Amino acid sequence: MRNNRKAGLVFLTFTLALAMHSAQSAEAKEKSKVLSKSKFTETSPLTDKDDSVRSVLIKLEAAISSKKAADADLLFADDISFIDQSGEETRGRAALRERFEQLFKQTSVSAIGIHPQNISFPADNVALVVGEVSRKHENQDLPASRFSMVLARKNNAWQINQMTETNMQAAQAENRLQVLNWLIGEWSAEKPDASAHMIVEWAPSKKFITSKCTISKTGAPAQVDTQVIGWDPQHKAIISWHFDSNGGFGSGTWSESVNESKWTVDVAGVGADGSNTMASNVFTVKAPDEFVWQSIHRSLEGATVADTEAITVHRAKR
Repeated sequence: MRNNRKAGLVFLTFTLALAMHSAQSAEAKEKSKVLSKSKFTETSPLTDKDDSVRSVLIKLEAAISSKKAADADLLFADDISFIDQSGEETRGRAALRERFEQLFKQTSVSAIGIHPQNISFPADNVALVVGEVSRKHENQDLPASRFSMVLARKNNAWQINQMTETNMQAAQAENRLQVLNWLIGEWSAEKPDASAHMIVEWAPSKKFITSKCTISKTGAPAQVDTQVIGWDPQHKAIISWHFDSNGGFGSGTWSESVNESKWTVDVAGVGADGSNTMASNVFTVKAPDEFVWQSIHRSLEGATVADTEAITVHRAKR
């Protein structure tokens, strides 16, 4: 999770939780229009496959940083395909080893860091990895490029079959929000005395996601909340901004759990009455058409507020 970064309210905001959580007191319902920051710690352990793939990346980082082409050679499949930042392809282990040997003769080559950001397994013997490569400059690790890899497991050993590197400038233009594509569409949640309907859409450039959530409660006027989600290139994080029709607002930072089925948004906001609020909003994806939302670690003006109940949200049927 992103460290100590205040973040804003997410879809199905605190107001929705209040509207659908009958156990809360009337006083809490009156004050808590917006949520804010808190920390959620993901405790799910890495799998053995994760560790094995990360081990290959660590060895590759060490081999390149120490300029040992022979050590790097052992990590590649015979038919390895490497496409560099210019689009040039090097195919085959022998050709790639020769390329590394030529590269290592240059004194300007610095130590690197390989930072995987997502590891997935479309099959038991196939791993997909995306991340960033940094280069040492004095005492700093500076981002240099993006990479993607395909690894295959043979005889209980992982080897790199395909590797592509993209310069950072081009990588910044990539759509970083595709990981939230599961949220696109119409969603609804129902309780005996309240309901919520949410429409989530891509902005025209697909650089932002927008949402509109209408919350209806028996005996009260409907509330309409809006949300914008984008990418912060400085902090390398998905961020969001929230505005409710009562005058409250907030901003948030999103982080994904290791098992890729849960998102946590650290949020910080200001209520219409000027109060400061903090919380972590958690989305647990159960199926393509269902997720569970809950707000935890909440506070209002520094005072602890009870967690909301977990609310199941379904994709609206047409």
